[in-house]
Amino acid sequence: MILLTGGSGVLGTELLKHTPALCPGHEELDITKPIHSISSHVRLIVHLAAFTDLVRAEKEKELCYATNVLGTRNLASLKIPMLYISTEYVFDGERGNYGEDDYPNPQNFYALTKLLAEYEARRTRAVVIRCLFKPRPFKHADACIDQFTSGDYVERIAAEIAFAIKHFNDLPPTLHIGTGRKSTYELARETREVGKIKVDDVRGVKLPRDTSLNLSKWTELKCKLSLPKPITA
Repeated sequence: MILLTGGSGVLGTELLKHTPALCPGHEELDITKPIHSISSHVRLIVHLAAFTDLVRAEKEKELCYATNVLGTRNLASLKIPMLYISTEYVFDGERGNYGEDDYPNPQNFYALTKLLAEYEARRTRAVVIRCLFKPRPFKHADACIDQFTSGDYVERIAAEIAFAIKHFNDLPPTLHIGTGRKSTYELARETREVGKIKVDDVRGVKLPRDTSLNLSKWTELKCKLSLPKPITA
C-alpha cells in the first residue's frame, strides 16, 4: 500500500488518477507533529504535502519550516521507504541545465526548506525527485520572459511521477524530472494570454532565473524501464 501525503493538492489530485493510494486528511495525519503509528500495510510513502506559496513563505517562515522540514522529518522517522517531491528551485538559477550532482544553492526561503527536507527524507530509504509543476490554466495574469524551467502543467508531471512510483526500486537516490527547457512565459501561453514581465519585476520573493534541469538520466531510465522484460525459462 502507498501512503500519499498532500492528496487533496494540485499534484496529489492528478497523481491519484494514475496511482491508487491511502490519502489521510490533515485531521488524520498532521505531519507537523510526531507520528507515533501508521498502518502496517504501508510499504511506500509518496510525500507531496508542502507549504508552496513562495511569497507567503518569506513572511510565515515558522509555518513553512514546520510543514516542509519538520513534516518530512516526522515521516522519515517511520523508517518506511519514501519518494519525496522536491523542487528545481533548490538551484540558484545562474546557468540552468542542472544535473542531479550539481550543488544546490536556494535563493528564497521556500526553496531552502525544500532542500533541507531532502536531507530529512534521506533519514530513511528515499528517492528525491526534483521537478516543477503548474496548475492548468496558468493562474497569473503575467509571466516572466527571462525565467526558464523544465517544469510543465501538473497533469504532465503527474504522469511522469506515476511512472517513477511504479519503478521506485529501480530509481537512483536523486532524480530530475521534467519536459525540457522553456520560459515561464512560453509555458503560460499554452493555456491563456498573459502579459510579459521580467524576474526583477516580481516583488516579495527572489526568483531564480534558470532552474532548467538536465533530464538525461530520467530519459535514459524511462527508456530502459519501458523495454519488455526478457522471458526466462
